[in-house]
Amino acid sequence: MLAKRIIPCLDVRDGQVVKGVRFRDHVVMGEIVELALRYRDEGADELVFYDITASPEGRSVDRGWVERVARVIDIPFCVAGGIRSVDEARAVLAAFDRVTRLHLLGDVQSFVAGFEGMYDGFMDRARRADALLRADTTAIVVVTTAETGRIAQAREFMEALAHKELKVSAVVINRVMADLPGAAEPDRAEIPTALRRKLKRNLADYGALKHREADSLASLRAAMPPGAVMLLGRELGHEPRRIADLAALGRSLVG
Repeated sequence: MLAKRIIPCLDVRDGQVVKGVRFRDHVVMGEIVELALRYRDEGADELVFYDITASPEGRSVDRGWVERVARVIDIPFCVAGGIRSVDEARAVLAAFDRVTRLHLLGDVQSFVAGFEGMYDGFMDRARRADALLRADTTAIVVVTTAETGRIAQAREFMEALAHKELKVSAVVINRVMADLPGAAEPDRAEIPTALRRKLKRNLADYGALKHREADSLASLRAAMPPGAVMLLGRELGHEPRRIADLAALGRSLVG
């Protein structure tokens, strides 16, 4: 069972907690230490303080109120605002250390030292992965379904790939609706009149959905890069759970 945690986030300006709408028209809500104690007493599990003027003013978070808060509350809290470098982060941690004597700075430095050299390894793997994606032997295939929302997501993904100069080779559309029977089919069927009317209504609804699907596929086709292939996989009528289902899906692919 997931535990619920109450973590108020407080905007701070000039050592006071403020509240605004869309980062404008801020109103002072109270003094930072006073509100920190109140939230602690009311059961907050943790507090977050954000110095909203630090970044615009080109400075780091005000370590003065960080120390004042650290002296009076006994629940975890974090601070943010204008911390652009490791040295600035160290200075903030040092403010905690002076008050709490927990040696947080040393603990963090030891933690970071444990990852020494890993960054270069990550970058090397990233470069190799990028080279593999750009290799002539690599084909990037986008797989989606024919729903309007999914088609829009596929287009956005292809645009993102194009921005990175990565070319899509093919697009596979799963669960494409089957073709409609001819409009005259219900009239030729030997069925009761009421059932024929219902069948015609159902076919009309299906036709509207099929038309919308065709429009979505056309918009996706227009966004595909030159030379890319679109393959359509027909709806199987059930979830593909077996190898035979996947084989049937493969056989249904048409260009």
